[in-house]
Amino acid sequence: MEITPGESWVWTYRNLRTQSYLGVLFAADNGHSYFLKTNFMVQKLHTFPETGQPFSVKEAMMFNACMEGLRAVGVHNEATGANVSSSMELALNAVACAQFVRVPKRVIEHGFLPYIGTMEHIDFGQVVSLCSKDHRVCDFIVLNDEDDATDGVFRLMFVNREFSIDTHLLTLGACIKVPRAVIGPFRGTAKNTHSMSYA
Repeated sequence: MEITPGESWVWTYRNLRTQSYLGVLFAADNGHSYFLKTNFMVQKLHTFPETGQPFSVKEAMMFNACMEGLRAVGVHNEATGANVSSSMELALNAVACAQFVRVPKRVIEHGFLPYIGTMEHIDFGQVVSLCSKDHRVCDFIVLNDEDDATDGVFRLMFVNREFSIDTHLLTLGACIKVPRAVIGPFRGTAKNTHSMSYA
């Protein structure tokens, strides 16, 4: 089902398994209402959209940029197997992460190897990869444009199932800050591009 942001999209919360999650409620063309849950529990939020707050034009533009970034690397708007979610779910999580999730204070400067190559421009919604010091590759959606990167630091949202870096375990939706120097093109340093798994 192809769904794009529209006037019917509103932010709301829903209790699932004793936890309250942020999500979007919308009416599809078939007349049915759907709740699309993000991975963010209320306690992970820094700012809180009001229940029924419309999905803004800016958020729709962010959503579409993420959809385009995911489409560019082959993550499509449909489930393709047990390990892959739709790009729509990932894009919505990225918008929620950029808009409402608490930004970490610490920049991860030493957990990833510098990218040896050229990244001409880094844009919001672009899917990029980072390589850990033990040469494992993980993937992220960029949450700020080059022009908004203070001191060359970018906010990224993790899009794989899980990944351990230093003493931290990243799971889908984790927000990190890294210097530009460690950001590479999608799977640009990976020998096997088929080893991706998305939650």
